[in-house]
Amino acid sequence: MSGPKPAPLDLIVKAAEEEFNRRPPTICVIGLSGVGKSSTINAMFGTHKRVSATTRGTNRFRTDVFEIVSQRMEGAAIKCALRVLDAPGLGEDVSLDENYLSRYRHHLKDKACDMVLWIVAARNRALALDQQYLTRLADVLPNVLIGINQVDLVEPLNWNAGINMPSREQDKAVKEIVEDRHAKLSKCLRGQCKTVAYSALKYYNLQSLFAACLDVSPPDRRWMFDLLKSFSTHDWLNKAKGLSAAQKQQLARAYIKSDEKISAESLPG
Repeated sequence: MSGPKPAPLDLIVKAAEEEFNRRPPTICVIGLSGVGKSSTINAMFGTHKRVSATTRGTNRFRTDVFEIVSQRMEGAAIKCALRVLDAPGLGEDVSLDENYLSRYRHHLKDKACDMVLWIVAARNRALALDQQYLTRLADVLPNVLIGINQVDLVEPLNWNAGINMPSREQDKAVKEIVEDRHAKLSKCLRGQCKTVAYSALKYYNLQSLFAACLDVSPPDRRWMFDLLKSFSTHDWLNKAKGLSAAQKQQLARAYIKSDEKISAESLPG
């Protein structure tokens, strides 16, 4: 006896778009000023959040909803939405932090975030402020992922531009940084959390960060985040200045599974 017929593609697309409109997936990005919060969101989801390397990028709380046309599903484009809780960077002005922390608590309770991406800069060894803020917000933080950005700036500053990856010396240092930051920050949270090192600027290890975002998001919402992915292996390889076209193709084949299209049958009924 044959099973039920699969729903027509247009009905699946319609149902998915209605769910995005009803309750867009929501991510809150937190961290000290200058760690690359907006750059990370832009790289992963193709948004166009303002990035500033010299002045405070955000000085008030706002909820941005980005309309994104996803090409991730086989045979159809889907009009999606991503809601980002855009919050001020902590640690820039001690006179503002107490007010910011109070507002963080209010917004985290009110906005029903699916996950929190807490970002630190790889070169920043001083973690006391992050530890303090994590501890004070732990009871309102849902599904936390620690991201360690800007690994391309880790000493001895000899990033391998030819293959767009850390040098051997940097790779060793990055592994030590991940172990150290994870130990010091995860203890401030109630339960374990994942820690991923990456470079938003170089698109390096962005797939691992994205996969970790999926892992920590609510199981019934992961398909929505997956549809929002806007980068591919080629974004990383295109920044590798020393690889031939053939070498890029060979590397792409090794990572291509992460760029595969999503089948309509895999979406929730």
